[in-house]
Amino acid sequence: MVNIINAEIEGYLRGLAPERPEFMQEMENYAAENYVSIIPPEVAQFLTFLIHVTQAKDVLEIGTAIAYSTIWLAWAVEPRDGHVTTIEINERRATTASGNIKKAGLEERITLIKGHAVDIVPQLKDSYDFIFIDAAKGQYGWFFEELYPRLKPGGLLVSDNVLAEGKLILPDEDLRHRQKTAIRRLREYLTMVTTHPGLETTIVPMGDGIAVSMKKPI
Repeated sequence: MVNIINAEIEGYLRGLAPERPEFMQEMENYAAENYVSIIPPEVAQFLTFLIHVTQAKDVLEIGTAIAYSTIWLAWAVEPRDGHVTTIEINERRATTASGNIKKAGLEERITLIKGHAVDIVPQLKDSYDFIFIDAAKGQYGWFFEELYPRLKPGGLLVSDNVLAEGKLILPDEDLRHRQKTAIRRLREYLTMVTTHPGLETTIVPMGDGIAVSMKKPI
């Protein structure tokens, strides 16, 4: 495993993130204690920055978990009376997410859909200014094919965990058998978004790696 960023620098940057409300700190503690993967505060701040810069209003999130990132996204679109639609496959986490969204007072600004994104995404009729993918890395390519038409021109597609804790650069023989397919698909995804003629993409070595892709205006 390769450290994406120096641990001391990461800790310093995390300390610069805005202070979170107490219930958000409780969510961070819950995630750590229950091995739930959530974005770190500095990544949340980065997503907020992207939404403000692009003036995004309509947001889609694939992978709610306990709604930690969802709440940050909702706060970011609030000045423009925006809305976040988020999808979570795990029933237990979706229930926890619903409680956290209610605790944040964001029930009117967030629509939580429980179910498998593979089944739900093809049924979506709306288009979005900002799409955040934080789900099974092996499915990122499939998500892209389905979501690209639903991304508005000038909109951002942001994909989390694209460096896979450094496993992305390891030779196949150093990967466990079950990891090889997911890592291969993730490599293919990054090639797809960095060479796609309709996108401008950059990879940010923050957190576990973030791919930011802008759909070129028509």
